[in-house]
Amino acid sequence: MEGLTDFNLEEAREDLIEQLNSYSGLMGYETVLVFDAYSQENAERREEIRGRIKVVFTEKNKTADTYIEKLVFSLPRPYTVKVVTSDYTLQRVVLANGGERVPSRELIQAMAESAKQVRKQYRRTESDTRNKLEDYMDDEVLAVMKELRKGNVED
Repeated sequence: MEGLTDFNLEEAREDLIEQLNSYSGLMGYETVLVFDAYSQENAERREEIRGRIKVVFTEKNKTADTYIEKLVFSLPRPYTVKVVTSDYTLQRVVLANGGERVPSRELIQAMAESAKQVRKQYRRTESDTRNKLEDYMDDEVLAVMKELRKGNVED
């Protein structure tokens, strides 16, 4: 229980939103992230657009699962709905309506892999675009500089 007191739910939510935003952008996904406010007193439904993500907080006495079920039913068929949930009943509802379930572990791995690819691409791009002094020198000055580097200097 000691570690739980240090856990900040709001920070965890913000971190998840940030990571999903990056992942959604890379993958070209439209993402709806639903937080459950079922047992919260005075909770009102709230929606926010945060980058590429629509963040929904359900109202009091309404679960995230209920919101997701209605969303899956309401979307036209050309959409492929992927739902990340551990709830078995919701998984079955999604599958029965042509959606796909994504295990949480699979999403975490996919997000980590895409972040790794972005870092790798950034490093490659960064090294390709390094500003080199020789790119700004004329050939004669460059030749003199190379000779200086080799120690072939005439007084």
